[in-house]
Amino acid sequence: MTNPEVDNDQILCANLREATLLLVAALDTAGTAPGLAAPSSRTYEMHAGAEVFFATAAQSIPVRRFGDVIVRPTGADPSQRNGGGTVYLQVDSLGCARLSPLGLYNPNSALVLEDQAHTAGLSGAFVTGYTHDAAAPVCGETRVFHVVTRN
Repeated sequence: MTNPEVDNDQILCANLREATLLLVAALDTAGTAPGLAAPSSRTYEMHAGAEVFFATAAQSIPVRRFGDVIVRPTGADPSQRNGGGTVYLQVDSLGCARLSPLGLYNPNSALVLEDQAHTAGLSGAFVTGYTHDAAAPVCGETRVFHVVTRN
């Protein structure tokens, strides 16, 4: 029997407790906690180590805030998916801006940017935001990425 709320995407489980080198350029953890529900509504911040290309036991791994996870009695909101990470900006021949996770060079990984007018400083930036269905198509697509923070 399968759970319709859990997708079958491949998920990387990295054991960070071992003192070994770890290079993960793009890590999609979208399937690790699908459909959270709780007796009462709560909001949790997501924090994780980010942008470490060579780590030793003596180095401290920078921790960044990736966004929020909201749990509620009714379960997850399937219309919106929170996310964060380092991105690069792509602009196609029609001038449509899309964001892709840094290190993930799959043409299908790029998400249409909801606010096409504010693209300055997005390439190589660490962003948080969410994907959702826009009221009107942007660049011909209704599933878009809304940037909440960038730094």
